[in-house]
Amino acid sequence: MITIILTLIVCLLISLVIFLSLHLRYISLLNRKFLLEHTELKELLKKIQNQIETFLLHLPIPVLLLDKTGTIKFANSELKNIVDNTPEGHNYIEFFNQPEFIEAIHQVLENRNSTTKELLYKGKTYIASFCFSGTTEEIFIALKDITKTEEISRIKKELISNISHELKTPLTVIQGYLETIYDEVAPAVKKQVEIVKTHTERLASILSDLLKLSELEEIEIEFQQVDIKNIIEKIVRIFEKKLISKNLSLTVEIDKVNRYISGDPYKLEDLLINLIDNAIKYTDEGEITIITERTDNNLVIRIKDTGIGIPEKSIPRIFERFYVVDKSRSRETGGTGLGLAIVKHIVLLHNGTIDIKSSLGEGTEVIVSLPLKPTYL
Repeated sequence: MITIILTLIVCLLISLVIFLSLHLRYISLLNRKFLLEHTELKELLKKIQNQIETFLLHLPIPVLLLDKTGTIKFANSELKNIVDNTPEGHNYIEFFNQPEFIEAIHQVLENRNSTTKELLYKGKTYIASFCFSGTTEEIFIALKDITKTEEISRIKKELISNISHELKTPLTVIQGYLETIYDEVAPAVKKQVEIVKTHTERLASILSDLLKLSELEEIEIEFQQVDIKNIIEKIVRIFEKKLISKNLSLTVEIDKVNRYISGDPYKLEDLLINLIDNAIKYTDEGEITIITERTDNNLVIRIKDTGIGIPEKSIPRIFERFYVVDKSRSRETGGTGLGLAIVKHIVLLHNGTIDIKSSLGEGTEVIVSLPLKPTYL
């Protein structure tokens, strides 16, 4: 009996040794395979890294890579050209000591997200894009030279402003003479004079809007407490006759608690006059609705109509200067194609946002979001 038990134990031990030997051999094979794959993977990663660096080196725009301490790990030839040095291994502040650049780096590291800043460097203007890598905590920065674009934009703005100013006086004189002529000409000629008057008034309106737009692009507004409720109520009274003449109803729902923002009351009046005028102008039947409400820390103003609506393809271009959806209707109503461009500038001056929802034949809703005055948050 003992012999049998001993034999069984020996068999079990032999089996265990064989199993362990085979298992160790399998593990050894796996290990060799893993090391081989690891080596291949390292080579592949090195190859990809070399390809990326080669690509970045030959990019036609300056780029650099910072580690989390602000040390420059990589800079391509374009970047080296603008700093006139080899910056690798140095802190970025040695080359980019601009407050905007330093602020952007701190913002990216603090919020762990990407951002874009305009940067003045050695007499040139750049758009700097800061991209944060969450895994390595590195910051990739790309610079785009927009000096020529900015210069062309400045020249264009000055040209428009100067032409508008130069044309304003002679146009006013022409309008005055037309008024005099209209009263004195024979009835048969009055129709022709009326046509000239209409087109002259349209031209004067375009010039007025161009001057307003030029002013908005140059000024910085002085913020003061503004009561949106009072402004809306005042503007609604202006449009009472127009609403009656078109047989349109108007519904106004104002949040009486959340109604104060910081801004320029006259600019905000212009903004709302433009939007309400558009709503009435492009609505032939139905109603206009004006609603104000609080969303997070913003005062949201919604102006909705039941008018002709805007085609989907036109919505992305609706804030462009002189862009008109329906040219024939715009001529009839005296639209200049600058109203919404003015509106957008005013919204941006107030650190707000504007959005438009519309479908052709189903009306339009304009949503303006403006920061509430801090004391009312």
